[in-house]
This record gives sequence, structure tokens and C-alpha cells, in this order.
Amino acid sequence: MILKKKAPPWDATVREPLQHSKNVLKKNTTIFCFLPFFLLYYGYMEKKVPCIYDYNDFRKFLKEYQTAKRSQDRRFTKSTICKLMGLPNSRSYFNDVLNGKHVSETYIERFITLFGFDADEARFFRVLVRFNQADIPSDRELLFEQLISLNKTPKKILSKDVYEYYTEWHHSAIRATMETIDFKADYAGLAKRIFPAITEKKAKESITLLKRLGLITPDKEGYLKVTDKSISAGSDIEKELLIQYHLKCLDAAKATLITNRTMHQAYSTNMISISKEGYERLKKRLQKFKSEVRSLTHKDEHPADRVYQLNIQLFPNTKQEKKNDQK
Repeated sequence: MILKKKAPPWDATVREPLQHSKNVLKKNTTIFCFLPFFLLYYGYMEKKVPCIYDYNDFRKFLKEYQTAKRSQDRRFTKSTICKLMGLPNSRSYFNDVLNGKHVSETYIERFITLFGFDADEARFFRVLVRFNQADIPSDRELLFEQLISLNKTPKKILSKDVYEYYTEWHHSAIRATMETIDFKADYAGLAKRIFPAITEKKAKESITLLKRLGLITPDKEGYLKVTDKSISAGSDIEKELLIQYHLKCLDAAKATLITNRTMHQAYSTNMISISKEGYERLKKRLQKFKSEVRSLTHKDEHPADRVYQLNIQLFPNTKQEKKNDQK
């Protein structure tokens, strides 16, 4: 006769291993708490050193480069960077640069040496710093074009057509004009409709570009009409292009205000003082207004017969003082 051992109740089979696990955790609490710091110190949680071609803000690159290098070597502090750049008596220079301090040509070269850039990376970094520190729109536009041409990143960050679309305001104006006229190939007539004036050649080039981007397409009768397709502006480089585009639109607004005051137009400027909370509420109202504008134009029961540009700018005219309790 073989006697079988009676199995323990279900709750005991679960409770005993569970209690054992609790005991292990309790005894090794210190190890588990300090394990992430141990791994970080000895390089098991190292961050990859960033690639300069992935940035359109050199200060962001500096910050993330230092963070990545320090994850590999805890001695690579901001003070150490100052010493490596030939500033043994300064501990704040690198931090001052991150906070907006102007970088001279001399220190651009010292940064290049510190990072060990090759010739192509060095050229890109020089232009990037000059671009970020430029105050004149025309200079920024020229430097931005140089950044695009110097970028050696293996991934395609921006198509040539999208870049071309954002470099001139009249592309979007011509696209909108397709909603107001029956157009096939009268480029001279199209150019005359656009204000401020453009040439017939530019009108033809714009139509060709809009076709390639799929933003306009022929209808059943052969007339070019606007499609529902839109252009994404998600990446940092495309956001910078949008800034250039806004500047072009402002130039068009200035030209309209100065040269043709007989046209139907509305200009208004308000200088206001407001709290941070009031500013946030105002931004939400502006977003709501933009949605209302889109809705109004979409639901317009009459056929469109004109094109208008609506620009909204809300920007500070004073510098905000930093408070001690603010980060």
C-alpha cells in the first residue's frame, strides 16, 4: 500500500512562496534601491552621444552632449568643460552659454576641438551657432539654407519640395486662389491676380510645385483645384522652416499696407499688460478663434471669389524677470 502525501491547501502553496519573496526583498532593500545608481556610475546605463546633424539648436546639443558624456564619465561636469576650454578660473561659462550667453568665434572653435568634430561636422556647427545667434531675418534665412546643404545625416529629414514650399509665401496664396478661379494654364493671368506682385515664371513654378506635392489636382473638366492633402511640420527642422515662412508672410503684409491702401483690408494692434494666467486664457481664445475662422470659411454658402491672409501675432515686448521660486 502506497500512502500519498496530502497536498497543502491552495492558499498555503501561494502564501509560502509569496512570503519568501517578501523576505528576500526586505533583506535586500538597500541593494535594490541603489542598483540604478550603481549601474549609472559604472556605465551600464550610458546615454549615446548625440549627433550634431540632428539639431537645429546648438544649446540643446551642448546640454544633451554633456549629459550623455557624464553618463559615461561622472567627472565630465560643466566645470570640467570650462577647464578643457581653457577657462580654469571660470565654472559658469558653459552654464551661461546654455542660458543664452553669446558665443564668440574663438569659443566656437574651442567647442569644436572639445567635441572632436571632423571637418564637415565643424562646418555645420559653426553655421548652426551663427544661425541661432543671428538677429536679422535675411541672415537667418541665408544661414538656414546653408544648414540644409551641410546636413550629412543619413536619414532624410526634409524633402526638397517641402523646403521649397515654405520658402515663399506665394505658394500658399496660389493654392488658395485655385478655389476662386477656373485655372488650367493662364500663368500670366494668375500672376496678375497675386498681390504683392509675382512674375509669370514664379506662378508657373508654383503650380508645378503644388502638383508635385499633391496639393492641387485637375477636376473632371481639367481645372486645377485644391485637394485635402496637407503638409506635415512635425520635425524641428520643419518648425524652423515655418518661422522663415511666417517672416515671408509678414513681409507680404508690410508690402500690402504700404503700397496698396485702397484694397479691402483690416489692421489692428493692441498693446496689453497681462498676467501669466491671463496670457494662457488669451492663447486658448486665439486657438478657438482660429477654429472659428476655419469653420466659417468651410461652411461659407457662397463660392469663394478672393484670397486673404490672416496673420496673428502675440509676442512679449518686455523681458520677464525670473523669480526665486521659478525654475
